[in-house]
Amino acid sequence: MKKANVADGTEKKATIRDVANLAGVSVATVSYIINGREDQRISEATKKKVLQAINFLNYTPNPYAVGLNTDQLHTVVVRSSKCVSPLMEAEILCFMRQLNLLCEERGYTLTYSMDKRAMKVAASACVCFDMPKEDFYALAGENFIPVVAVESLIDDPIFYQITPDYEKLVAYSQDFFGADFTYVCIKPCDEEAEKKILGIFKRVRFLSSVAEIAAIEEENIVLSQPSLFPYFALERNVFRYEDYAEKRAKAVMDSIVKALDRLNILDEGHFIKL
Repeated sequence: MKKANVADGTEKKATIRDVANLAGVSVATVSYIINGREDQRISEATKKKVLQAINFLNYTPNPYAVGLNTDQLHTVVVRSSKCVSPLMEAEILCFMRQLNLLCEERGYTLTYSMDKRAMKVAASACVCFDMPKEDFYALAGENFIPVVAVESLIDDPIFYQITPDYEKLVAYSQDFFGADFTYVCIKPCDEEAEKKILGIFKRVRFLSSVAEIAAIEEENIVLSQPSLFPYFALERNVFRYEDYAEKRAKAVMDSIVKALDRLNILDEGHFIKL
């Protein structure tokens, strides 16, 4: 959603109608929620959606907006799924190494939370790595701070989403190998991401453990996850999307900065494919 600009090019202040449109509710519903009125017809999920919209638009003429960010630290926290595998944790570590360099430049502390509960986090922003939509919403519903989805298909313009551009990766692989290749990647926890991968690549090998790597017999292998690169270091029939790790970290940092600065970005600008 993009707010209107006045004639001189300056940005208009967000209105209650902007909040209602973004949250997909009526203006009356927003008014009830921000004024703390009891209405049994308004669900807890709707209340959280409205509060997320208030935070996203920086809507200030209400008692909530003043206090939404008072207890935040200059910290970015990374959270993972309940079903995260050791291989995926290795990929998260590779991601955090890249992201930490950018956090240090901006004075942020980067941490990884082992907690899998949907609870409030003491941070300026939260990055959810390979988290299914249900778990993502449960966590985001408790945190009215920027929450960024990485390697997950949330498809909600209130949140930034960073994923590989699998169509582009197919094109790169075809240029390198022709039509015969297999995409090898860590099995996602997010089922939607898994379906997306299976729908784009003709052949896919999902990995859940290091032991499974030795069983791979395919001739032409495509990799995009940097944690897998060392296991195929001696293979000459491997295409590695080596730029992805750096692009991913930069896109996440840019998304966090834009969200914290309350920059107005069109809906499609929240869905970043690399």
